[in-house]
Amino acid sequence: MEVLNVFPVLSVVFGLVLIVFILFNKLGLGKNKEIRYVLASLLFIYVITALDYHLSITDQIPATYSGVTYFFYHFTGLLFYYFIALYTKSKINIKKWLPVVIGYTLLRILVFLPFDHYQNLQDFVASLETSNYGIFVLVEYILVSSINTTLMLLAYKKLKKAPLLIVLNENQKTLYNWIKIIIAAVVLMQIVVFITTVLGSLDIGGFNFYLKFETLIYSIFFFIFAFSIMHFPVFAYSGNFEDLSTATIDKYAKSSLSDSSDLFKKVKGVVSNEKMYLDLDLKLNTVAEKLGLSIHHISQAINQNAKMSFPDFINSFRIEEAKKKLLEPQPETIFAIYIDVGFNSKAAFYTAFKKHAQMTPTEFKKLHKSSY
Repeated sequence: MEVLNVFPVLSVVFGLVLIVFILFNKLGLGKNKEIRYVLASLLFIYVITALDYHLSITDQIPATYSGVTYFFYHFTGLLFYYFIALYTKSKINIKKWLPVVIGYTLLRILVFLPFDHYQNLQDFVASLETSNYGIFVLVEYILVSSINTTLMLLAYKKLKKAPLLIVLNENQKTLYNWIKIIIAAVVLMQIVVFITTVLGSLDIGGFNFYLKFETLIYSIFFFIFAFSIMHFPVFAYSGNFEDLSTATIDKYAKSSLSDSSDLFKKVKGVVSNEKMYLDLDLKLNTVAEKLGLSIHHISQAINQNAKMSFPDFINSFRIEEAKKKLLEPQPETIFAIYIDVGFNSKAAFYTAFKKHAQMTPTEFKKLHKSSY
């Protein structure tokens, strides 16, 4: 039991160190600062939760504020899903979901307004056993936990389904599998925390023990996450040269590729002339092998000259090919066209088409037909 007393403090200290590392270390996670901010925010919720537990257990916090971090609990699933979406370079409509999140948050605040009538967190939890309000709060907790777990499972599914833009070597495969295990462990942690919280609400005598046990879980999570964060292969998802680690960029900056414009012409030529873009599973390695160069040099040439990522660069050829097919006298179906030009889903085709043509395929077709 004495050992468990250390973990709340350890979770807070280790979590804060990890947050600083994520925000200011150049290693891992690529150039997108947003992904760092989202991940740091997620970890910050776990840190203040561990701190809240510690202060509540030791009675070092006013009763009014004890347990207040539970208000942030529903953000864990949301932030985790958003982090994976950013990490895998997936599209997500923030404006669409923001009102839902705000409404969701306000409803949860209303649920816990009666908390002010209790002296401390333990008294509040104890009162739940003897009131109808307690059943309502328990249902609310189960609902929020279910939503968090569902979002985390969807994030894990998104990670597994996200296309990789390079062929992984054996070392990278090991790291990639390790990352999937880490994400699965986060989902498992969410389930364990849910179970310990429910048990704590049913066993008031052991309430402090369950709080300490939860912070033990957080400590283990921080330790595993700290080990894995340095190996996140963001470049494998983005194909963006600037998402490589600083050491890798420096290595290739000192290599023979001082002017990438000539190489870009070769890349553009081989992709266009050999219609490589029609390959559904085209990777940087395929283009690199054609030209006998490294994937890093190919990525650098595309990023610096086309001012776009490898997927966007390839999609630009696919969209031009799709435009030709759409304007044929008797065009094929949309399904047939997007498969023919190298897309594996209608959603991906429409997203890319709108990005490159500023209109949908249907709008493009109507616009050009009216000009005939």
